[in-house]
Amino acid sequence: MEEKRITKIITKFSFLEIKEVINKLNNTSILIIGDIIIDHYVFVTPKGRAVKDPILSVEYKNREVYAGGIVATANHMSDFVKKIKLISLIGDQNNQVDVITNSLNKNIELKTFVKPNSPTTIKKRIVDAYRNNKLFKIEYINDKPISNHLTNEILEYLEEELPKYDFVVVGDFGHGFINEEIRRKVESKSKFIAVNVQSNSANMGYNYFDLYKRFDFLCLNEDELRLPLYRRFEEIDQVIKEAYYKFGFSKFLVTQGRSGCTFINNGELFKAPIITQSVKDTVGAGDALFAIASLLTYMKIDNELIPFLANCAGGIAANIMGNKEPVTKEKLLYFIKEVYENELGQL
Repeated sequence: MEEKRITKIITKFSFLEIKEVINKLNNTSILIIGDIIIDHYVFVTPKGRAVKDPILSVEYKNREVYAGGIVATANHMSDFVKKIKLISLIGDQNNQVDVITNSLNKNIELKTFVKPNSPTTIKKRIVDAYRNNKLFKIEYINDKPISNHLTNEILEYLEEELPKYDFVVVGDFGHGFINEEIRRKVESKSKFIAVNVQSNSANMGYNYFDLYKRFDFLCLNEDELRLPLYRRFEEIDQVIKEAYYKFGFSKFLVTQGRSGCTFINNGELFKAPIITQSVKDTVGAGDALFAIASLLTYMKIDNELIPFLANCAGGIAANIMGNKEPVTKEKLLYFIKEVYENELGQL
């Protein structure tokens, strides 16, 4: 079934048609708002159980630092569009400004607000250097809500900025930045809104998609769809249809891990399988998929192409360690061309 879906895409759309679609995005201007996360990857070699304590002993090898969260989303989109304004929150302690600014692509303008008595969020992963397995994670975070004073400062800025952009992208990681007032402002002042509301270990149960009353495109994973609906075991297509009828979403996309993803447009389902079987690191793959799917949905391209091209972007990102590199137009077109060549060679 998966092979038939890919074959259907290959035979229906030429590579040149897809290239033309991707190149059409160039003149778009985007405002992106969301949580910055700095990812530290600490590579170690496990040595065994410590003699005096029931813990794993490891030897430090090296460390890499990547700007993740909404920075990664902005970088994934930046090669496809004209300009981006990125709005986010940093801490007054260990603000990581140098890491953030050095990581941003040139056409991204950064506007930050400062949260007092807080660090900029850092997630430090301890990784087996040989197998790239993550052993555990340490978070440096203050995810308590921002103050009324800071909220008003952000609202005043958004009031002026939101109407200037073709569409707005929200990456809500639930880390104490985007509150109800900011959500309502974004909803009321944006021409087109693409939203990714994430559930993670820091916010589980407190950051669901139903916090939003309006969006034009929603991207979420299967669990993020199931949890607010209390549908743990039902077939995913049944859960998707329930969400559509209950909440009236016009367009949304559900990622399903190894089962690919499903794009839904006014109740009609369009499925695409995963494009690659190799996975180096899943961190950041969903951000890449969301970034590209948002652009394609905004452009109103063919419904069947959206999940296919989004999965291509996710497949590229899944083979990059963390958010070390963004998905670019060149990488995406090269990946798609390889898919076409491999598939056509088997027909």
